[in-house]
Amino acid sequence: MTLANELALAYRSLWKNRQLDVHDMPSLQSAIRDDLVDARTHPRARKSLHEKYVLSVERILNSSIECDHQLQLISLHTEKLRELIQNEGRNHS
Repeated sequence: MTLANELALAYRSLWKNRQLDVHDMPSLQSAIRDDLVDARTHPRARKSLHEKYVLSVERILNSSIECDHQLQLISLHTEKLRELIQNEGRNHS
């Protein structure tokens, strides 16, 4: 099993009642993006990127996922957060 598959499996384990088609790195990155932008929530109830990031990191740290996978998932969330913030800045220019 590749590292991308292991991380996808670890990410899916965070969500017990959610159907996630996450099986490789692109689908994992897409799922992380959707989570950070709160895509599954009604627009009026959405939280900010930073709030969602903190909630995501807490969910990862409170899970039973192996520590190295936790760190890698947090790193992926951090990279995606930075990317989203950068894109947000470009959209307002």
